[in-house]
Amino acid sequence: MVFRKRRTDDQGETRTVQRLRARLAESHQLHGLTSDPLLHAVRLERFRVSVTRSMWFFLALGLGFTTTGVHEFLAGHLTQAAALWWGAWLVEPALAGILVTLLRWEAEMLSHGLAVDAAPVVWLKRLLLGATLITNVWSSLRPPSGQVEYGVVFLHVVVPLVVFLIAEVMPVIQHRCNAARDRVMVDAEPRTTTSASSMATKSPLTASVTPSATPVAPAVREVPRTPLKLPAHLQAALAGKAAEVREQGRTVTPADVQAAVNVPDAYAATLADQLNAAA
Repeated sequence: MVFRKRRTDDQGETRTVQRLRARLAESHQLHGLTSDPLLHAVRLERFRVSVTRSMWFFLALGLGFTTTGVHEFLAGHLTQAAALWWGAWLVEPALAGILVTLLRWEAEMLSHGLAVDAAPVVWLKRLLLGATLITNVWSSLRPPSGQVEYGVVFLHVVVPLVVFLIAEVMPVIQHRCNAARDRVMVDAEPRTTTSASSMATKSPLTASVTPSATPVAPAVREVPRTPLKLPAHLQAALAGKAAEVREQGRTVTPADVQAAVNVPDAYAATLADQLNAAA
């Protein structure tokens, strides 16, 4: 029998060891990249956009179905010769257009951490969706043919309710996704600051510049930052809320913090203490 000797490099490592060592190095690099909080933040934002688009699509389908019920309610007893028969097709798209515009505004405000729970906003959504529900149910219970079909009644009850719940759930989706993204960004900022500091320390250009040769830039007034690391837009929201509270002659409370940014209760209490200490 002839035994083949495994080939080795100058350090005495076989090809198998070299392949495993390369895989191990690759695994360390992949772990460092995939565990980066900024990557998680980007994935959360893409996931939010994907879910939101799906909800918009199914909301549009539901509103398309309810359009037939509204038309049946308004002009089911008319013929195509009547002007109202044609105009009735525009009623539900008009109401749906107002609802879609309102939901888009809600989504944009929530993406910036601003609450949209004002009473007129809530009542407008309920009025629009309630009108759709009532007209659809009424048209299915009083069809022009005179014969009530329970399957049609069921659909005209369920579909408007689903549309209503989608409109209520979409702000919740936006709120939760934004809160998760902001929490990831809070964890990512210290790492980013540390990396930037280390790069500046190691740079030969910064080491070669003397303090006397460095031009002094004029002082720029920045938004005051708390000792805890937060993204810039959250810092601005907190600073504005703290200034508003101090004008009222009182200290910042955790409730004030949560009115400005979406953070847990314990974190809000810590931020409130930091803002009061910095005053």
